[in-house]
Amino acid sequence: MVRTFKIGRYDVGSEYAPIFFAEIGSYFNGDVALASRMISSVIESGRQVPEQPLVLKTEILDDAEICLPGNTVETYAAKDGRTRTENYRELIERKVVPLHRYAELFKLCVDADVPFVVSVYDFKAVDFAASHGASALKIPSSNVVHVPLIRYAAGKGLPMVIDTGRTSIAEVHRAVAVARAAGCQDIVIQHSPDGHPAPLKAHNLRILQTFLQAFGLPVGLSDHHVGLEALYMSIALGASVLEKGVHVDADELDQDISHSMDIGRLPAVLRLVHDCWQALGRPARDPNAEINWVIGTSQRQCLVARQDIAAGEKLSLENTRFAFPCLGIPVEYWDLVAGWTLTNDVKSGKPVQWSDVQRRPD
Repeated sequence: MVRTFKIGRYDVGSEYAPIFFAEIGSYFNGDVALASRMISSVIESGRQVPEQPLVLKTEILDDAEICLPGNTVETYAAKDGRTRTENYRELIERKVVPLHRYAELFKLCVDADVPFVVSVYDFKAVDFAASHGASALKIPSSNVVHVPLIRYAAGKGLPMVIDTGRTSIAEVHRAVAVARAAGCQDIVIQHSPDGHPAPLKAHNLRILQTFLQAFGLPVGLSDHHVGLEALYMSIALGASVLEKGVHVDADELDQDISHSMDIGRLPAVLRLVHDCWQALGRPARDPNAEINWVIGTSQRQCLVARQDIAAGEKLSLENTRFAFPCLGIPVEYWDLVAGWTLTNDVKSGKPVQWSDVQRRPD
């Protein structure tokens, strides 16, 4: 049994539509005006497709001291394969945003009643996100082994998303155990394929089912593919959360943007996500429940007189045949009624009715 809970106003669990995390991350590179426009686009997309659960996903990166100065180099790619290297500390420095500006961005979501989820890298970010209305806290893949941070975030009374990244199942188990021991039971385990962008052969989407079976918690995908195939496939594999980067310039050469999509495509993608989830339906088919939306009929055959049959004759394959639509005794009852005696005359080509036959003696 998979645990069910809420992120904001949305239910999370196997029987509910997956929640789409529209990830703006730190793509805006400290440009708060750009971030505001991106958030407004996400909010508007949610209004256009209200049937699909949608939250904003971002991160708090307010202090460059989260990264030590030095010679560490980060390499990132664009969708067309171009690559660039950058000093890692310098990369972090150009993405830093003061906390009071994050407060402005979060207020846009609160005012629009759009839940938001925040990746956190330190205790200060945990406190700030929790006090400014975050609906859940995310432990990014780089921090899945950060026991003190997981323990601290788990104490805030909010749901937690644990991004597994390049982890072993033992490391995932430890992160979940630490969160549970610290009081957080509402956890999403998020699969994050290797690579920025990740090739399809690196996705290993079946691990979603492994996590479901191993932990009994909702699972999700942090989509790192340049396309959208993995996003849709993960719905069929049980993902309750779908995270995808959205950006005004998805072809830009910058960190993590290669696996984002154009923010203008968000409404169309939300509709497709909801359609995919609806197509999964129920684990057992109920034909009667489909009557209201199925166009056309499911025609089955019935017993029909092959020739004139007089009362007193017995039903046989020689004097009956089968035809659409089912206006008489349904064909599935043939083994029951074969050999029964007719009580009424039945003209050739006419359906044989239950009122036309008499059960044979046992």
